[in-house]
Amino acid sequence: MRQSLPPFAIFDDYRPTITIAVIIRWLLLGVWFFLNNYRVEADNIHLVLNFMGAGLALLNGYMTWRLISGLPATWRHALTLSAADLTLITVGLFLRGGLSNDFYVFYYPALLGFSLMFPKRASFPLAAAVMGIYSAIAFTVAPTLDFEQGDEKKLAVRLACMLGIAGAGALITGWERARRREAVAAERQISQENLELQRQTQRAELAAVEERSRIAREIHDGVAQSLYMLNVSLETCVELAAQGRQELQERLQSLVGISRQALLETRHYIFDLKPLLEGDRSIGQALQNQLQEFRAVTSIQGEFTTSGEESPLPAAAGAALFRVVQEGLANVYRHSQASRVDVTLAFEDGLVRLEIRDDGIGFSRPDVIQGRGLTNMTQRAEELGGRLAIESTIGQGTRLNVTIPFPPNGGGEAAS
Repeated sequence: MRQSLPPFAIFDDYRPTITIAVIIRWLLLGVWFFLNNYRVEADNIHLVLNFMGAGLALLNGYMTWRLISGLPATWRHALTLSAADLTLITVGLFLRGGLSNDFYVFYYPALLGFSLMFPKRASFPLAAAVMGIYSAIAFTVAPTLDFEQGDEKKLAVRLACMLGIAGAGALITGWERARRREAVAAERQISQENLELQRQTQRAELAAVEERSRIAREIHDGVAQSLYMLNVSLETCVELAAQGRQELQERLQSLVGISRQALLETRHYIFDLKPLLEGDRSIGQALQNQLQEFRAVTSIQGEFTTSGEESPLPAAAGAALFRVVQEGLANVYRHSQASRVDVTLAFEDGLVRLEIRDDGIGFSRPDVIQGRGLTNMTQRAEELGGRLAIESTIGQGTRLNVTIPFPPNGGGEAAS
C-alpha cells in the first residue's frame, strides 16, 4: 500500500505561501482603493482603476474560497494572481503618472510574493521585466524623468529595491527548499532503515518458526514414537502379568501411567513448538485434532462438537482456547480418573463458549479449584475480557466453561 508523503516532502504544495499572499493582497487592495478614492476627483482613470481593483478582488476572493474549502492551490493559481497584481500596478502607474506616482511601492510585495512561490530562474527574469517596464514608464509617461532634479537616483534606488527584494525572496526559497530536501532525504533513510528492520524481524521470525517446527518433528518422530512403543509394550506386559504375580502387575500398571503421562507431555511440547494454527485449519479443527491426540495417548474416550456458525477468531482468542483445552485435558488425565471427556465449542452473537466435561470423580475443595493449572486458564480468559467457571460434583465429574467475547465479524488478526 502506497503511503502518503509528509507535507514537507511535497514541493509543489503552494497552499501555505498562497495563503499568506492572499491575506497580504487583501490588505494591499484596501490601501489601493483608499489611495485611488480618497480625496481624488472621479474621472475615467479613477473608474478604470477601481474596476481593475474589483477584478483583482474577485480573483483573490475566489482563491480565498478555494483555500477555505480545502481545494488544491497550484502554481497556476499563484501565477494568475501574480500576473493580475503586476498588471494592475503597471496600469495604475501608467494612468496616474510615472515616477511621481507612489503606486510603485505595490511592486515590492508583488515581487516578493512571486519569488517566494517560484524558483529563482523565474523570479529574476520577472524582476528584470518589471524593472524594464517601470523604467519605460518613468521615461515616457508624464511627468517624465527629470535629470536636473536627480530623478535618475530615485529610479535607480527603486530598481535596486526591486532587484534586492526578488533576490531575497529567491534566497529564502532556495534555503527552504534545501532544508526540505534534507528532511525528505532523512525521512527516506529512516523509512528504508525501518523497512530493513521489518525484513530482518520477519526473517528471524520465519527462522524461529522453522526451527520450532524442526524440533517438533524431531520429538514427534523420535521421543514421542519411543514413548508410544513403550506404552504399548507396557500394556502388553500388564496383560501378561495378570496371569502371574499380582505385585508385577501393579508395578507394570504404574509404569503404564508414567509412560502415558510422559507421552502426553511430549505431545504438549510438540503442540507448543508447532505454529498454533498452521495451514488453513480453523480453531474447531485444531481443538478436534487435539482431542484426537489425547484419545490416542490416554485411551480416554471423548467427542468434539461445535454449534453455531464458526467465525474466524482473533489470534489471541484462538491461542487462549487452544491452551485452555490443552491444560484442561491434561488435568482430566492426571486427576479425574475419567473414562470419557467431551469438548464443545459454541459460537454465539459476539461470544464463543468452550466446555470441557468429564465423568470423573469430581472434587469439592476450594484449594483444588485454585490449583491444577486452573489459575493460568482463568488468567487467559480474563485477559480477553472473558471468564472461566468450574462446576464439579463428587462422583459425577467436572464441567469447565470458558466464555470469551469477540467481534461478530472476527475483527482483528484472525486465528484461522
